[in-house]
Amino acid sequence: MRSSRVWQRPTLGAVAARAGVSTATVSNALNGTGRLSETTRQRVLAAARELGYAPAVTG
Repeated sequence: MRSSRVWQRPTLGAVAARAGVSTATVSNALNGTGRLSETTRQRVLAAARELGYAPAVTG
């Protein structure tokens, strides 16, 4: 029997929820910008890895 579930790309919001931070913090952590503690940056990066987050490719 086939599953009807379709995989959807994880969003910044999903990463933020997993890491317990805002979407702005996720964006800053992924871009290497902003004033984040190294602990927070690592927590966000770990959440992104766990969820399989990858930025959308445009252009």
